[in-house]
Amino acid sequence: MVEGLDHHPLSHPAGIPVRPARLLLGGCRPASHRRGDAAKFGAERHPRDHRDGFVVLLAPHRRLEPQSRHALLMDERRDRAHEAGAMSGIRFAAPAYSGLTSSLLDADGLESCAIAYAHHDAATSTWIVGDAVPVPEDAYERRDCVSAVLKPSFLIDVANRSRVTGMAVIAIHTHPGSSGYPHFSSIDDEGETELAPYFAQRGAAVPHVALVIGPEGCRARVLGAGESIDVWEVGERLLLHSPMPGRAAQKRDDRQVRAFGEPGQRLLRRLRFGVIGAGGTGSLVCQQLAHLGASWITVIDPDLVEATNLNRLVGSVPSDVGTPKVDVAARMIRAINPDATVIPLRADIVDEDVAKLLATFDFVLLCTDSHASRAVVCQAAYQYLVPAIDMGVSITVANGGVTHITGRVQMLAPGLPCLTCSGTLDGEVIRREMQTPEQRAADPYVHGVREPQPAVLSINSTVSSLAVTMLLGAVTPVPVKPRHQTYDGIRGRVREIAVAVQSQCIVCSPAGALAKGPTWNLPVRPARPEGDDR
Repeated sequence: MVEGLDHHPLSHPAGIPVRPARLLLGGCRPASHRRGDAAKFGAERHPRDHRDGFVVLLAPHRRLEPQSRHALLMDERRDRAHEAGAMSGIRFAAPAYSGLTSSLLDADGLESCAIAYAHHDAATSTWIVGDAVPVPEDAYERRDCVSAVLKPSFLIDVANRSRVTGMAVIAIHTHPGSSGYPHFSSIDDEGETELAPYFAQRGAAVPHVALVIGPEGCRARVLGAGESIDVWEVGERLLLHSPMPGRAAQKRDDRQVRAFGEPGQRLLRRLRFGVIGAGGTGSLVCQQLAHLGASWITVIDPDLVEATNLNRLVGSVPSDVGTPKVDVAARMIRAINPDATVIPLRADIVDEDVAKLLATFDFVLLCTDSHASRAVVCQAAYQYLVPAIDMGVSITVANGGVTHITGRVQMLAPGLPCLTCSGTLDGEVIRREMQTPEQRAADPYVHGVREPQPAVLSINSTVSSLAVTMLLGAVTPVPVKPRHQTYDGIRGRVREIAVAVQSQCIVCSPAGALAKGPTWNLPVRPARPEGDDR
């Protein structure tokens, strides 16, 4: 029972125009009606094969009405261009999608249904799944290998929960006999013309979604609209479960396609990367992404090039002193990959209006030495299901000599420990870094000025390469397993680190920010009042 539903306005009867015994969802489609790549998977060989089956939700008019006797359970840079293939669409926190699919398809060939509830972010066209469960057995009126009929009272409960929570409904059903990616059927099309207005009227005022799952993939679309939606599962790997269109690999990509295949190359090309920090490690990451064929890169850094940066800032020349670091990075990326779309943004990721951009990326590479920026990006990775890789380098000097050379690379994604779990963040340092210069000057607990740290290009290169290789393990079939590594430059060792996920962590657990999307605030520096130029 969801709190507040007993007093929900939908507890009062209200009619909607639905014909008796209306088919609301279906899956059976003759092969001649199938679209896209169906023939590739054998539809032409079996023109009368109806093994896909169908899901049927019967909704007689008099029973789909909410009735008192039923228990009522239940800025332009943010525009996501669909043609870019960015990670707009449905985002499941791993292993939710895989677990749900396994449960639904393990039903002795019976058609199965599930309902997911998602936070919809209109600015990024994403549905961040917060809860996904199979339909309980007692919610089916009948069920066999070619159909599943749900009780209308169950749909009423679903709509009411959506309305109270403000979450979108994702109506899920299976085609257990399908080959390749399943297709929505003509019965699906017809049924959604009734189901879509019902959820629009009785559920939350957000776009709702239909998702069909088969043994080899899935398809999703806006309920009743036909607009295709990608389906992602975000965890230690970033998996696209729906079809991935895209042009063939170019000749320049030949050697790496031989390593991780053309699908991996297509995914690299269509993801939108955010590189936070364009200094020593950030410039190297930008260089490697460009060579790998990444086509959409936003680089964010507030700083200008200084003479002391030139020893490690890849792509820079002496005349760049005084130039924004992001402009140097953008110039280098375009020189390597002229087809790339690069957005240089001279800004600080801890500022409220800039941090909002994190939800528009598909993968973030965090290349700063700031605890505050790490806190912001870390929470966004779990809150918006946008995976990130954090990296850092430290050279310790004492008594005139180097005593320690260390590096750290850690992926941040559902199922993996966050920076809070690993004890990486210092709350007092975050507090100071979030202050404005005026606030810092007035703070009696802040003393002195931060000293510049030693930095060497070759050591930065080692850590940056570990991070990019970890990225390849997350988005391509390259079997790179570690998601948290440390580098000991003195001993020449790279070691995998195991850290336990804290079950009640405020950042990475369901009790915290995980999959909360736009309903939670990020730990950012608030925007200054208009007219305040301090």
